[in-house]
Amino acid sequence: MSEKKPMLTAAQALDFLLSAVRPITETETVATLEANGRVLAQAQTSQLNVPPMDNTQMDGYAVRVTDCASGNAELRVAQRIPAGQVGQPLEAGTAARIFTGAMIPEGADAVVMQEQCELSGDVVTVRHTPQPGEWIRRTGEDIRAGSTILPAGTRLRAQELGLAASVGLAALPVLRRPRVAVFFTGDELAMPGEPLKPGAIYNSNRFTLRGLLENLGCDITDFGIVPDSLDATRATLREAAVGHDL
Repeated sequence: MSEKKPMLTAAQALDFLLSAVRPITETETVATLEANGRVLAQAQTSQLNVPPMDNTQMDGYAVRVTDCASGNAELRVAQRIPAGQVGQPLEAGTAARIFTGAMIPEGADAVVMQEQCELSGDVVTVRHTPQPGEWIRRTGEDIRAGSTILPAGTRLRAQELGLAASVGLAALPVLRRPRVAVFFTGDELAMPGEPLKPGAIYNSNRFTLRGLLENLGCDITDFGIVPDSLDATRATLREAAVGHDL
């Protein structure tokens, strides 16, 4: 009679499984909109500055600091600059009505928030003494062109996708998803929604395991419930071993 081998401990079994793991190296390119949960294959750098131009952080008035030294300056509002439009050079003694995100016009060196101004007709009274650069977000202040924004190996979440989109990346190189085959053995297993026969239980493991694998970003092939026999188990293992990583 052959001597039974001692059972592996949980730690030994885990070490054995991990020793057989090989990293996936195959890559594919997917649209950034479809890349949530994927693993980035190559580091990504920004080809542009963010913001790409000096712009305003506030709704208010773009001014020349030298025109506002009194703390109670009256300036003619010469132009209106919404976000997405380019204003004209700002002349001395004038102000530009400007809205959050809009490009700072040439000649302006500060923005005064609208709460510190009073408008009467086409004249604005600036009741504040601004400092150079006040409420101006400078070119490249958030991201510099040429800088790495996402290292290789990053699992892409909503915030990483937004970052990639902010520098114009419409597609991203990602690792192929792991291909995992699952099946469940036991003549006592039934699926939820089926009548539960005497001695049977519902196959809750199927839902738990599939949910865990989906959360990890795996492509799953589900072979369902396999009859409780050695031959059926072996046959399913042979079939599952083809084209799957696990």
